[in-house]
Amino acid sequence: MASGLVAVLGLFLLGDASVRGSWDVVLRAAGPIAVLVWALWVLSYRPCIVVDDRTVNVINPLRRTVVPWHAVADVRLRWQIVIETVAGRKVQCWGGPSLPRPKPARRGEQAVLPQPDEMTVLLDRWSERRAAAADGDVVRGWDTPALVVGAATLALLVVSLLSLWLGA
Repeated sequence: MASGLVAVLGLFLLGDASVRGSWDVVLRAAGPIAVLVWALWVLSYRPCIVVDDRTVNVINPLRRTVVPWHAVADVRLRWQIVIETVAGRKVQCWGGPSLPRPKPARRGEQAVLPQPDEMTVLLDRWSERRAAAADGDVVRGWDTPALVVGAATLALLVVSLLSLWLGA
């Protein structure tokens, strides 16, 4: 929520400067605001878990991991969802639900942790698909769309800094 407000405020201020014709302000502020909005996007909006019939795709900040269902050994919910592969590697899922607070228990009863709906969907799909044909390995790599957008924002930041340096 707060990251969205920061992005909206930054874009509003850039729009206000451009409407007023202060193009020097727009040129100097566009780079830092773009880097800030990109960082907020990468850290708070971009991380997710995409489930399909063959794989579970984990998109974390700047990294992507594709795990075929046959390679999943366990799925647990700690502070976030953790997928353990048959090779023993653990994949932390930044984009999944976090550990919920326990429901208050009456005296003498155990506190009950409710399970998020997203975790239920993930466990159901894993139980349906883990016996499927064993094709493919775990693939880890960079999150190309996030890196391309990041490179563009860094280029804009360099232009902003050069305009600040040359304009002084």
